Amino acid sequence: MRSRRLLTLSLTLLLTASLAGCGESSKSYASFKEDGVFFAAPKTWTGISTSTLNKYEKKSENAEAGSRQALVRWQIAYSTDPKFKVSQVFNLIAPSQPLVFARVRDLSATEFNEYSYNSLRDVIVPVTKILEGDVSGTPDFKILRDREIVEEGARGLQTIYRFTFEGVTQTFNQISLLSNDRLTLYLLVVRCESACYKENKKEIEEIVTSYTVQGAK
Repeated sequence: MRSRRLLTLSLTLLLTASLAGCGESSKSYASFKEDGVFFAAPKTWTGISTSTLNKYEKKSENAEAGSRQALVRWQIAYSTDPKFKVSQVFNLIAPSQPLVFARVRDLSATEFNEYSYNSLRDVIVPVTKILEGDVSGTPDFKILRDREIVEEGARGLQTIYRFTFEGVTQTFNQISLLSNDRLTLYLLVVRCESACYKENKKEIEEIVTSYTVQGAK
């Protein structure tokens, strides 16, 4: 009888431990609740907060970048590299490990009147001008995918492209959306060297697929 009780107790403890393990998420959930924006990244990835990114960006000597930064409401970054730096988020040098950057910012009055799907493609890299031959220094540029995305609170494009910069080819997976009232820009970009992108494609696609914009309530 005693051995049966011990066996029952052992099974109960084992089941409890298993259920607890199942409840532990392997993801970190980044969110901007004000606009219902969220996505999931692996919990093992290193994050950089909104305040840290804002502080770095405010130091920019580029007047245009400074004026845009004043419109930023939320931004966050992640990487598999535990030592990745804020500067890597804001330059086009290809990271050797996956780097995720998400941003929510208001449009300026000028942008409100002029923003188009081409503008959404050109948020980080001047894709349109490159395709039209107006920009040099970006060899091997190729669009791998360009499709419309419609979310509950916004609509826009997913554009996947690659190009060579300073001798290194990198791949961008970019989602850029405009709110239904055309007042807010939502951006998610995951990028790294093209060999790195291929190696980590499954995780990258999971992050991009999880990106959701419900819109301001």
